[in-house]
Amino acid sequence: MHRYINRKLFKLSAFYLKCYFFILNRFNSKSLESKNQEIVVSLTTHTARINDVYLTLESLFHQTTDGYSVYLYISQEDRKKIGHLPQTLKRLQSRGLNIIFIENDYRSYNKLIHALEQHREKLIVTADDDTMYPQNWLDRLIEGHQKHPNCIICHRGHIWSESTPGAQEINYNLIKNKNSHIANQPSYKLMPTGNSGVLYPPGSLDDIVFNAKLFTELAPTADDIWFKICSLKKGTPCIRINNKNMEFAPTEASAKSALHEENIKKNGNDRQLKACLEHFPEVKKLLFD
Repeated sequence: MHRYINRKLFKLSAFYLKCYFFILNRFNSKSLESKNQEIVVSLTTHTARINDVYLTLESLFHQTTDGYSVYLYISQEDRKKIGHLPQTLKRLQSRGLNIIFIENDYRSYNKLIHALEQHREKLIVTADDDTMYPQNWLDRLIEGHQKHPNCIICHRGHIWSESTPGAQEINYNLIKNKNSHIANQPSYKLMPTGNSGVLYPPGSLDDIVFNAKLFTELAPTADDIWFKICSLKKGTPCIRINNKNMEFAPTEASAKSALHEENIKKNGNDRQLKACLEHFPEVKKLLFD
């Protein structure tokens, strides 16, 4: 009963936020400095979510911290399909949103790869386009960075642990629901999950992160796994800033996730994780020693 009530309250809060951001988008004039900020909040979207992404963006525009800019990456192919940008995005653009149209479309990877290329010396925080974030979302990540400047910081993540002791193999479906206390201290075993937001300090990922040929071969739909492998290659630990994994209010676009179908229901994460570990066996010593 308690879980049922919590689910209902969660859905009610999501509905309230949707109405709130709908009104803000039409009548609010809060702007952000679009350039020369030390913190870049980066996300991507595509045709199926283009009409809902403004809800996420409004939540990002109304963070309690200052000194950040927001970048939305859209592929040129999707731009052609969309035609004219929705008025919701044009309003945000006039208030400081940076919309970047990109030739190389790496799907979910777009939210980080292009920002890394363009802002290598800045803090980059990734967000998903189907989530409405609370006002202290960015503040909490920055606080985590200030305490642990050499770590990747997240609100949500999974501890990678061996499916069988000594096997040096990981079953993704066995780990994805664990709220381990290990996540609350710097760890090589923690894999941040992007939907709740991840902060990447400059230089926290190995440069192999840009190897599109390799990541489209090894982990075409599992960007979280690829970014984790790149952090291990660089020797960067990760830390979760909360006592448990945080789930934030979704937009209706969250129901349109082909990646969830492929990665979770069809065990795509397991296949792609195995491929990455086989290609980079040297990272296993950080995970299993």
